[in-house]
Amino acid sequence: MRSGDRFELPLTDLCPNPFNKRQMKGIPELAATIKEVGLLQDIAHIRADVWLKHYPETRDKITAPNVILFGEHRWRAFQLLELPAIPSLLRDDKVKEARLITLIENLRRAQLSVLEEAEHYQALRDEGLSYEQIAEKVGETAEGSISKGTVWKRVKLLKLDPAILEELHKGKLAISSAEKLLTFTDPADQRDALALIQGGMLAAAAQSQILARKKEPEETASSGMPGQASTAAVSNGNGSSTTQSTNGSSQSASANGAPAVSNENDASGQTPGTGSPAAVSNENGTPAPPRQRQKDDGKPAADQYEQDRATAAADRDAACQHLVETVDLAKPETHEMLIRVLTAATMAPPQQGPAQQRALAWLRRVGRQQLEESRASAYYAAVLESGDEDLRRLAAFASALATLELRTSSRRQSWGAIEIGHVKFLQEYAKYVPETEWEKKEMGLLATGSRR
Repeated sequence: MRSGDRFELPLTDLCPNPFNKRQMKGIPELAATIKEVGLLQDIAHIRADVWLKHYPETRDKITAPNVILFGEHRWRAFQLLELPAIPSLLRDDKVKEARLITLIENLRRAQLSVLEEAEHYQALRDEGLSYEQIAEKVGETAEGSISKGTVWKRVKLLKLDPAILEELHKGKLAISSAEKLLTFTDPADQRDALALIQGGMLAAAAQSQILARKKEPEETASSGMPGQASTAAVSNGNGSSTTQSTNGSSQSASANGAPAVSNENDASGQTPGTGSPAAVSNENGTPAPPRQRQKDDGKPAADQYEQDRATAAADRDAACQHLVETVDLAKPETHEMLIRVLTAATMAPPQQGPAQQRALAWLRRVGRQQLEESRASAYYAAVLESGDEDLRRLAAFASALATLELRTSSRRQSWGAIEIGHVKFLQEYAKYVPETEWEKKEMGLLATGSRR
């Protein structure tokens, strides 16, 4: 008895492949075809004792002397036709590749659901295969090509909230929309974005709205409203105190009574001796434009263009994070994009520390950090020492993108070629659309006005 020998096996001597996650659809139709034209291709099996030596964890699912390697649909069609036996090839020699062969057969014979595909890839990852190895093996033998970026994105879908996965499984959520929800690590944010999408909103718009909503506590806290006793502030728990005003808003004050606003990474209080309110700090420590105090007449004194600058910066940040999440370094057409952003970044003034912090924040949010270092400087040092060229390229891309975004968001005078080029880059590769009047003016999309 050797691998490659053909046998007529009783149907009862075979049991399903535990790795086969393909839904058993179309059995009656297949049975009708077999009845009319016969079996066009034999199935394949592995002896149960050989199988269990390699996959002892599947013991409770092995219920017959032989395990089907591929051909379960044909085996079930034979059962439906009440035929006693089925031709099968012995393939004990393929036992080590059983999981991969099962995936390839399914990709060949039927379009797997995205989650079935993801579960197969994850199982191969659990066996120690890299994303690149999976892509190469599947591409070589499945009569088609697949990128390691696609493999990575499929596996990442399994991290979504179960409610999202259920909608994806039912076909009520597009794969591209589900991938956008991966921006959020909080399941509640994922579900909120899903509700917006199911309400008719585009996935990108829902993504931006949730990101903007998460920034609202800082925005609200740092801008006083008419009639408030004092300007609210946000504390990050690093020593700033937070109180409640009579209308329920959070407040914090520095020693001289000016409001202070800080975020999760950097507390920024009032500039000593100036008596002016503190600037809102973003996640990498770069201050956004300071907000002006309320006039005595109760009308907001803040320049609309200053508010637009903050809104535009948040929108661009989301676009940059989307690029970091979706960039596929294996595609030749990506090389031009990499060269463009790296070239532009080298021409911008150096902002290495803050840029690495911002880049690392993006990588964490989208699940592409890979290394466990928590500090940006330590993370980038580990990347350089890793020897992983793809990881190095991704880190360099994210850092260059952050360098350009930081320069663009902090530039208070009229934009120059670097800032305009950065926004045009996001328009081309991240489908970014300038929405605020201020940004449109800087891009030359509006006639120059007197408002500034």
